[in-house]
Amino acid sequence: MGKNILLVEDEKNIILGVRTCLDAVGYEVEVAENGETALEAVRRKKPDLILLDLVMPKCDGFEVLEHLKSDPGTSDIPVVVLTAKAGEEDRERAMGLGAAAYMTKPFRPQELWDVLKKFLPDADAQ
Repeated sequence: MGKNILLVEDEKNIILGVRTCLDAVGYEVEVAENGETALEAVRRKKPDLILLDLVMPKCDGFEVLEHLKSDPGTSDIPVVVLTAKAGEEDRERAMGLGAAAYMTKPFRPQELWDVLKKFLPDADAQ
């Protein structure tokens, strides 16, 4: 059975592109379209990795990241920020809250694979 990845994203085109890439190589992908549903999804089934957008309705990615990293039950989940916010201040804030990596949109599929290989050692997709 493949690794379980939670994609926290509200932009339909990004969801489709990322999900298509990850499904094709055997990852189980669950999608949460806002921060509240992301936290509910993590409580239901702890993912192996989270891809987290920062700009979302209800509860933004910074709040989600802070909540995940302050909870001993979820603090060990690698969280990769995948966002359009390219500013250094946002990057520093996310990394300071415990993000494992920070990627900006648009991104190339190879960038995503490189990050997955870091945090999911059995990732052999190309």
